[in-house]
Amino acid sequence: MRIVQILPELNGGAVEKGVLDFAHELVRNGHESVVISNGGELVSRLTLRGSRHIQLPVHKKPFWSLRLVRRLRRVLLELQPDIIQVGARVPARLTWLAWRGLSEQQRPRLVTTVHNTSGVGFYAGLAASVEQVIAASRPVADYLQSQFGKKLRRPPLVIHRGVNTREFDRSAPISGHWQLRLLNDYPQLEGKNWLLMPARLTPAQGQRTFLQMLAALAQERQDVFGLIVGSGDPGREKYARQLEQLALDLGLSDKVLFLGERRDMRELYASAQITYHLAEAAEPGGDTVAEALAMNCPAIAYRDSAPAEVLQQCFPQGLVERDGIDALLAASLEILQRPRAIDFTGFSLEETTAQTLTVYEDLCQSA
Repeated sequence: MRIVQILPELNGGAVEKGVLDFAHELVRNGHESVVISNGGELVSRLTLRGSRHIQLPVHKKPFWSLRLVRRLRRVLLELQPDIIQVGARVPARLTWLAWRGLSEQQRPRLVTTVHNTSGVGFYAGLAASVEQVIAASRPVADYLQSQFGKKLRRPPLVIHRGVNTREFDRSAPISGHWQLRLLNDYPQLEGKNWLLMPARLTPAQGQRTFLQMLAALAQERQDVFGLIVGSGDPGREKYARQLEQLALDLGLSDKVLFLGERRDMRELYASAQITYHLAEAAEPGGDTVAEALAMNCPAIAYRDSAPAEVLQQCFPQGLVERDGIDALLAASLEILQRPRAIDFTGFSLEETTAQTLTVYEDLCQSA
């Protein structure tokens, strides 16, 4: 099959990285992969792995520009793909307008992916035309069904964004050089149980709650150490300073480090005792939980959060109620003392790609 993915830009976000990994997996499975975007830092990695990239300003508003719609329609006519997959709002609307202008004999199958429930009002006009909706989680699928059920051609299918287990390979050893370098930089980590909090530094991601929990946990165990990984949005460094002050106020000056952005997440997951996802209920995401579990690192998240489905299947010991730090404290102590086994099945990139390809094949056969 020839599969075209369309997204605004190919920079370093989670969705973009997911597109890159999926495109690579398509090529590995013998399919032809094409990505249309306005370009970005990941384009070279995309093409190096065997996909083709076509640069179009599909990120720009107004998306109803007839000139751009015609350009995209010409590209689609030249490519003659079997499947178009699109998710983000602007390119989804643009793609729909281009696709609608094709004759029925020329139209590829049109699939859209929805990652969260925020801002899906744009989807109302597309619902009747899109031939399959793929939801990144069960709550998203349920929401789409409740909002657009009568318009949808088929019920939404839940396919999670898979973890690239070649990148996050638990069987590969951690470099002794990496460990030595990290401990040379941060000798206070020696002999501690590392508690990992990877997330953007914004109030909605729960770093304050993590620090409060860490302060309470440090009263119970002297061997815990918090690692906060991530950076704030450009121009919004004030929140990072507030977190650092909160850590001082809680007496955590020798119990937590702010590591900023890191490129060694695989090693950090493998070396940590627990990874936390404490975002507000409406916040999308949760890839860090799946990545941690893939690396055999226990994870904790709220029952109403985005990664709850992954935890429910792979590590239910890490599910907690959203009722202050008491539940987080109890779950952390339990995992540190008696961690249960992690069963990471069903959420690898290889498995989720196979699920998606089955959807594509069914659509092509029913055409």
